[in-house]
Amino acid sequence: MRADLFTKAVDSVVEDLADKEVLPWVLGMWLVEFGAKSGRYFPYKRRGFPYPSAEAALREAIAIGERESLKGVEFGGLYHLQMQMKFRNDFAELDQVVERLAEIADSRFSTQVAIVANCYAALHARQGDFAAAYEDCERFMAASEAANEPMVERWAHCITKFQVLLADRKPREAAALLSDLLPRLDGGARKRTQICILAAAALESLWDQGPRYGDRLKVFMEALRDVSWPMVLLNVPELLAELLGDALERGIEPKLCWSLIRERRLDAPQRRPTAWPWPLKVHVLGGFRLELDGNPLNLGAKPPTKALDILRVLAISKDNTCSLETVQDWLWPDLDGDQARAACEQALHRLRKLLGRTDLIVQREGKLRLASDKVWVDLADWDARLKSVTTANGEAAGLRPEAEALFLAFPGPLFLHERASFWSFAAAEKVRRDLIDLGLRIGQRLETTGNVQEARSIYLRALDLYPDAGPVCKALIRERLSRRDVEGAVDDYARYERALRGAGEAAPAAEIRALVEPYLVRHTR
Repeated sequence: MRADLFTKAVDSVVEDLADKEVLPWVLGMWLVEFGAKSGRYFPYKRRGFPYPSAEAALREAIAIGERESLKGVEFGGLYHLQMQMKFRNDFAELDQVVERLAEIADSRFSTQVAIVANCYAALHARQGDFAAAYEDCERFMAASEAANEPMVERWAHCITKFQVLLADRKPREAAALLSDLLPRLDGGARKRTQICILAAAALESLWDQGPRYGDRLKVFMEALRDVSWPMVLLNVPELLAELLGDALERGIEPKLCWSLIRERRLDAPQRRPTAWPWPLKVHVLGGFRLELDGNPLNLGAKPPTKALDILRVLAISKDNTCSLETVQDWLWPDLDGDQARAACEQALHRLRKLLGRTDLIVQREGKLRLASDKVWVDLADWDARLKSVTTANGEAAGLRPEAEALFLAFPGPLFLHERASFWSFAAAEKVRRDLIDLGLRIGQRLETTGNVQEARSIYLRALDLYPDAGPVCKALIRERLSRRDVEGAVDDYARYERALRGAGEAAPAAEIRALVEPYLVRHTR
């Protein structure tokens, strides 16, 4: 069916929907069919149409079925409602819907028994109860066999079992299940099954950290683009989000990724990829700037300083959360309690107005926090990536290969080119300390492997960011002296002295001066 034909078909009966003579069973079944098709394939909106969404139509069908004791209508409405809940990544009511399905299912009909077991399998897998989920799979497969269902209907049950296996981190078994099914399929079902097998292969490589992951991910995404199946991995949206997040990071089918993320309302993976379409991105490293829905946010000629300071405070706070009392004390130290609260409320209102939405900053139980599912902060991303490339022992040998790329991609010091505030000192110092430590460890590893010039470039990059970094200057001077480049060592020390004077610092550390002391007089005459 085409979208235009569906629209014409619905338009032709709109007036009949208000007819009091229409039998409840007829209206209920029509609403079930309309809700199923409109929700999955052909969104329908018309001014004056009594059902604002496919879900509203299904809920009305459920109400009619319950009110008129039409269990077939209610069952159909509940089944398609739970499908739409999964599609929009909303599992809050799923257990209630499935329980009601089980209550009204007629055990005389194997098809209904299979549907209920199918729904329970998805529910139990999400709850982590895989023993129960596998029992559910056995029940729906047996019921499907007893009903002698055609392959097109059994296929849906096989896809559910496939997703249970994926949720249980058994991608090989999941792929084998569907591979055995392929010879019995054709058309769209065959293509969708092949996509599922490709998804399992990609996930296997992801979980095993295999070298072929990127290639397998690309093949999966290209096949998904060609078939256009937005309901892929319906029961395991978090796994789909993992794949889409990685695809975005690699530049694989970005338009398809964005479309699926929006249509399925997917949450960002736990890894919080930078390329994910975050509603708000907050950059505090290398300067303060904001991105709203992927576009730079123009703060205007006179940006609301205090309102933006609230955002700055949250961006550098642990878990991006800060008590209102602390925010008020930090940003309005000269005001008493009531005045500070009023000023904070006004600034918060201005901030939400500037951002154009109220759900990016959450206020609850005396605390403010950035909504973690909607806001990405570069500082938190830097911290997470730094943790992933280093080890707890602090040795240079403990660095992962990606460490150097992370170091070179560092945007710059916290709130660069902005007036420093006392409440940001600790965070700024931690960033400085972490960057310097990372640079030293990379440099030491490069020196150990004989890559002296590369090590020197790392040290110089660290000094570009933090010119007064004593430990880096010390490493640079020692490297020079190890090659008997005395003149170069003295030049490096002189640059360090100038950096300290420029920063208003005290005299150079005695241990650093001691390295070049014997050569200073000779090379500074």
